[in-house]
Amino acid sequence: MIFGGDVMLGRFVREQVDKRGKHDARWLTQNIAVDFRKADLAFVNLESPFAPGPPLNADMIFRANPSHVTALTNLGVDVVSFANNHSRNQGNLGITTTLNTLGMNGITAAGAGFTASSAYSARYVKAGDQLVAVLAYAYNEKAPNGNPAVPTIAGMDIDRMQEAVRAAKKITNFVIVSMHAGTEYTQTLTTQQKNFAHAAIDAGANLVVGAHPHWVQPVEVYKHVPIVYSLGNLVFDQSFSVFTEQGAVAVVTVRNGKVAQVQLKLVKIDNAAQPRWMTATEAAPVLKRIGLPSGILKVQ
Repeated sequence: MIFGGDVMLGRFVREQVDKRGKHDARWLTQNIAVDFRKADLAFVNLESPFAPGPPLNADMIFRANPSHVTALTNLGVDVVSFANNHSRNQGNLGITTTLNTLGMNGITAAGAGFTASSAYSARYVKAGDQLVAVLAYAYNEKAPNGNPAVPTIAGMDIDRMQEAVRAAKKITNFVIVSMHAGTEYTQTLTTQQKNFAHAAIDAGANLVVGAHPHWVQPVEVYKHVPIVYSLGNLVFDQSFSVFTEQGAVAVVTVRNGKVAQVQLKLVKIDNAAQPRWMTATEAAPVLKRIGLPSGILKVQ
């Protein structure tokens, strides 16, 4: 399985695509697509909603062109987390457009739904012969208690998350939890990240993958289960620092229903939009910074 970090298809990324041909965003991911397509399951964190309308000038309000879903289909993405702090940038229309756009392109969205129950429930996808459950949660989104027609993003309610993990575990023996948490622009982990990840594993999760800090952060093994706290950016226009132009892709090897190894492959984002694989020389200081100089985390 392969896991990529934050994919943001609005703002300057959208402008870059528009300059090259408005309805084809495949060039964004063309440098890494072959490796993603080799995986039995491909996952990213989708950091921008799709919605109709022209590009926005707003700095922190994202709107992606629905036709630019080709950036994801070019990677062979099977499932995304859509539980994050930008999911509501285009209101309910953005959530419904995103869920519909992804669905029409064969991509499953975890952490969002048309009801709270749906948002908090696992999504089931196949990775080879293995049925995999994927759950996703965001640090600051609360599910509304009112109209069930209101699109909902799953918040980081530990009790509710553990209940969902246990329910998924009754259906399949492999459960992935995605968490959108932590502090931006640092490699320092927060108590919330650690507590949430540990609680997921206590409930039966086989892998925890994190997003939101926009930096690559350390990895950990807790009770023989790996935690990748933040993969950083994958497709993003944050060219204001070296660290936000770096990202990690986790290549996860599963044997006998358990994670055997996690390999971190590093990407460099060029043109404020387009990831490519780092050379070994480029990757070495990033891996050293997070305490994994070999890039390989042995679990079993």
